[in-house]
Amino acid sequence: MTQTDTSPNRRVLVPARITPPEDVSACLPCEVSGKAFATTWQVRLFSDGPVDRQGLCQRIQAILDRIDAEMSPYRADSDLTRFNEAKAGAFVPLPPMLMQVIAHALDMARLTGGGFDPALLEAVELWGFGAKIVPEGLPTLQALAALKSCQDWRALHWRPDGLIKPEGLKLDLCGIAKGYAVDAVTDRLKATPGVHSALIEIGGELKAFGIRSEGQPWWVEIDRADKTFNTETLVALCDLAVATTGDSQRYFIHDGVRLSHTIDAATAAPVQSGIRQVSVFDAQCWRADALATALMVMGEQRAMSFAQTHAIPCLMGLSDGREVLSPALEDWL
Repeated sequence: MTQTDTSPNRRVLVPARITPPEDVSACLPCEVSGKAFATTWQVRLFSDGPVDRQGLCQRIQAILDRIDAEMSPYRADSDLTRFNEAKAGAFVPLPPMLMQVIAHALDMARLTGGGFDPALLEAVELWGFGAKIVPEGLPTLQALAALKSCQDWRALHWRPDGLIKPEGLKLDLCGIAKGYAVDAVTDRLKATPGVHSALIEIGGELKAFGIRSEGQPWWVEIDRADKTFNTETLVALCDLAVATTGDSQRYFIHDGVRLSHTIDAATAAPVQSGIRQVSVFDAQCWRADALATALMVMGEQRAMSFAQTHAIPCLMGLSDGREVLSPALEDWL
């Protein structure tokens, strides 16, 4: 997602409820950036005085490095990998932040009926989207059936300070951890004296609070999958986050079929739901992150019904080229 100024064919979305912003007309702009989670991050902010850019960048990077060290499924030394590689039946103590994200992930799994599933690491790796090198060709039906029999998030045994490892289960928090990181950086900026407004972006997921010095909100444009969709969508991101998931970045084509990194737990295979992309808006980026994945797995009819029931503002891009707005998002037009 990127900021934009003008477009000949676009829709403009403004949240129905906007908190009156502070006056930042006299504030100074600042921008810092870096790398994390095999992608980039960027923060743009307005403060009432000069900012120690190097110190701010280091503090943000420290937050992201800690999240990566606890939650990455690709690092052999992460706390998540330590759980995933533990013996069945072993109690694995885990740090509080990781436990909080796992709790959020399980809440989203329950809410979405497994549309969002944090226990699919083995399937992700089997299809070649993980850190492990896999043989050429597609997984066998027998391998997929074996995965479905053991990759069940309901089998997790919860304790306040850790988890008991079920047989064969491995967690993958990539569908929620990046959104959690956006929230963590946002919270840090809000607690920083003098910072009144900011736009935070990590790997395409965004969150903003306050307004720009010229009195405008933080306008962001929703990325479009392979430019398939003709209408650009411009959103006033006011005390909100937006997360987008789709099949246009991590995928491969097999016999003319696009197979992406989003796995459907019901089949242990890349999702084939007729949805190419979903963008979800929420006050918490971790929720938007997880919900975007869940809605993509559900398919158009079930996803739109779910979004209507739970008043979720979302935009879905479908395989036939249509774009569908949920009722909660239509209110922003």
